[in-house]
Amino acid sequence: MRHGSPSDYTPSDLSLHRYDHAIGTLKTDGELRGYLACVVGNMSFPSRAPWLWFAVVWLDGSKKNPFEDYGPAWWTLRELDDGQFEGHGPSRRTEKRLLGWRIRGSIPGPPTTFDFEWLPAERGAVKWNELGLVDSDFLDDGWLATPRFHPCQPPAAAAAGCLTSAR
Repeated sequence: MRHGSPSDYTPSDLSLHRYDHAIGTLKTDGELRGYLACVVGNMSFPSRAPWLWFAVVWLDGSKKNPFEDYGPAWWTLRELDDGQFEGHGPSRRTEKRLLGWRIRGSIPGPPTTFDFEWLPAERGAVKWNELGLVDSDFLDDGWLATPRFHPCQPPAAAAAGCLTSAR
């Protein structure tokens, strides 16, 4: 939980390369509930800095809206590096009628602290493809996390079936 005032946090990988196109498991009581995927983008305002974007993918394939994390506090990243992720369980879809209009929405699942573990790079690349993740899954209100690294750089390249890498 995010208590107190923010303080600087130094990520375990200063380049943040290991988080780009990475994926980890979300579990409660040892049972797999979903996955958390990450891309590294670049923030240009107020200054140039790395910008992490995350998306939760549930076991049924549904995806939560993306959310961001950035330094110096790195709230989400510090949770993940501690092996936890605080979020909500899967949302429940709702539909109502009002004056002949159909109104759709969702109700967030219960607040949950998940156990989190990054998948090794090659397994993560395979799971990324199985889940059908694409960079546009990290769009939020018109913002796209501009990829900082190419998704087919080693070690993900072999597992993703890529023949070349680019920066």
